[in-house]
Amino acid sequence: MPLFPSSPASASPTRRVPAARPSSPTARARRPRQGRTAGPTVRRLVAAVLAAAAVLAVGRLALARPAPGTEPVVVAVGPVAVGTTLTPALLEVRHLARDAIPEGAVRDVGSASGRAASSVLVPGEVVTASDLGGSSLLTDQPGGTRGVFLPVPEPPLLAALRGGDRVDVRSPVDGSRVVEDALVLAVHAGEDGGLWLAVTDDGAGALAAARGADPAGGSLLVSLRN
Repeated sequence: MPLFPSSPASASPTRRVPAARPSSPTARARRPRQGRTAGPTVRRLVAAVLAAAAVLAVGRLALARPAPGTEPVVVAVGPVAVGTTLTPALLEVRHLARDAIPEGAVRDVGSASGRAASSVLVPGEVVTASDLGGSSLLTDQPGGTRGVFLPVPEPPLLAALRGGDRVDVRSPVDGSRVVEDALVLAVHAGEDGGLWLAVTDDGAGALAAARGADPAGGSLLVSLRN
């Protein structure tokens, strides 16, 4: 059977797809505006946050500024038992009226930090010098150091000595050293004046033995070292 080509009329017509119309200049110009609308909003939000931060900072400054007629003192944050070593976490500085501040009030936390409480403290109570134990004399001293008070009935010697000086203590019998190179922790002037010395346990025993015949300590000789 002869093959006949299909008639062009019988072929399915080809559909024409309309070409996409180019965006109009007006549409192209309008698109970026959608992205730019967030700019002013963000700027307004940032400005509002900065303004709020400034107000908060001014408020804190006003609260931190002490009221007229007040002075800073150290108070206990919570209850403190006798013998407790005071730390910055247990203390804080508050401003109180001058007429409400007791005598001997501690003015800064550093002066009380590391000291042992010699009395019970309640929250908000002002810390005074009488509330602090005397163990601070041995702060930063090597372990085993003893603090010994040596009466010295010689006002000129006491006037010449300062905390941090080093001295030898000698026996008046033969001039031998009872203790050598002892650190002066503090000088107590007055009628019952004397020296607080940092010595070893053996040195404390030697001083006690040397003072046995003369409890007043007047027979012991103190010499300053350079």
